[in-house]
Amino acid sequence: MEIRTSEAEWEFADMDPLIVELLRGLPACADPDDEVSRKRIFSTPTAGGDPQADSEWREEVEPEMREFFQTHVDVVAADVAAIRQNGEAFTLNIPAANGRAWIHTLNQARLALGARHGVTDDDTAGRRRHRGPKAFAIMQIDFYGMLLSLLLSRTEL
Repeated sequence: MEIRTSEAEWEFADMDPLIVELLRGLPACADPDDEVSRKRIFSTPTAGGDPQADSEWREEVEPEMREFFQTHVDVVAADVAAIRQNGEAFTLNIPAANGRAWIHTLNQARLALGARHGVTDDDTAGRRRHRGPKAFAIMQIDFYGMLLSLLLSRTEL
C-alpha cells in the first residue's frame, strides 16, 4: 500500500484485497450493536457509583452522542463505498475534511472490537497467542490503530 497525503486529501493506493476488506468492514466494526460494545463506547460517568447521574446521562447525553458517532460512521461508510479498483490494486481517497470522522470511527471500532472479543493489554502487547476470531480482532485493532496514528499526526483537531 502506498500512502500519499496533501492538504486536500489522503490517498491510499495499491491496496491489496485484505486491506480493502478491513476498510470496508470498518463501519460495521464501529457499530455498537451489542450490549458489551455499547457499554464500552457509551460508558456512564460514574460507572454505577451514582445511579441517578448515570440515568440522567443516558437520557440527556447518550442519544446525542449516538447521533454524533453515527454521522461519523456514515461519512466513513461513504468514503469506503467509493474505493476504486484498477486491476488487482485498489485506491481510496479520503478528503481531509473527513479526517475527524475517520479518527472517531477508527477509535470507536477499536473499542468495540476489544470489548466484543475481550481483548486485554496483554493481548495487544503480544504476550498471548490467539487463534480464530480473537486473533483476527487483534489484527484489526492493530491495523485500525496504525491508520488512526497516521490520521492523528496529520489532522488538526
